[in-house]
Amino acid sequence: MIGVLSAGIAAIPHLETFLGESWCRVRPWTRPHALSRIAGWGLKPTSLRARAYAERHRLPYLALEDGFLRSKGHGGAEPPLSLVLDDIGIYYDANRPSRLEALVREAAEDASALARGVALAAAWRAGRVSKYNHQPDVAPEAEGGFALVIDQTAGDASLIHGRADEASFSRMLEAALDEDPHRAVLVKVHPDVLVGRKRGCIDIAAARRNPRIRVVSDPHHPPALLERAGAVYVVTSQLGFEALVWGVTVRTFGMPFYAGWGLTADEQSAPERRGRIPFGALVEAALARYPVYVDPRTGRQLAPEEAIAALARSVSNMQQA
Repeated sequence: MIGVLSAGIAAIPHLETFLGESWCRVRPWTRPHALSRIAGWGLKPTSLRARAYAERHRLPYLALEDGFLRSKGHGGAEPPLSLVLDDIGIYYDANRPSRLEALVREAAEDASALARGVALAAAWRAGRVSKYNHQPDVAPEAEGGFALVIDQTAGDASLIHGRADEASFSRMLEAALDEDPHRAVLVKVHPDVLVGRKRGCIDIAAARRNPRIRVVSDPHHPPALLERAGAVYVVTSQLGFEALVWGVTVRTFGMPFYAGWGLTADEQSAPERRGRIPFGALVEAALARYPVYVDPRTGRQLAPEEAIAALARSVSNMQQA
């Protein structure tokens, strides 16, 4: 039985299906020897109690996070369509191994996995899905294509553990201006910044003063941006992975989970445990082997192909409404 300390995790619908075994809330009277491991939310500050409890009682720690295909809407208002479970580390921590890295290496040696990864990428593009899918599927006007620069929220865990800081964003923006001198540079503001929940890492006021930079502060569904971008510049954002799925050149200025495999142009040296792999291996591992998909209405576990198709239908209906 898996022990859960977080009320947020305990509130996830169909949690037992995600975990693959029974679970219980850890209380003062809970007997640690009755637990197989402790689940917490990645390496976020909210996981400190869970990790400390696991260490104190010599129990394995299981890191949970939202999957790369999460939901139609944004944030905690909607239940997740997928979760990732990592018993080694967590995908956004570049400083130590993760289960995702092991799965990528396994997929790289499996011809059927490589083919499935390519097919999943095609289904992702055809369905026009993204991690969140609530924004209008309308592209900004920009003649001649553009270089797309992705901002992130300050203090994001993927920056803290992805060998990056706010200075990484200044270097990224300078590189986009230098390397794409004949294209407009679009800076995409993070959704949480748009609604005032968090602060971004790029100085938007300074960016607006540069005539070559256009700040995209209106909501746009990521596929509408990625399908038209000539290059995508990221620090650790998941949109870098999605850009790879869309066949776009990706430059990284941190060390996200999709960097260091020979698929991106990286400013940093990759961890030695990574190496060149086929594109299909990364996609198959990230979308098929690593996450667990569960229909939030019925609680039925889904194959990744089913999850993409179901979300694609919801997105299409929403965009047509």
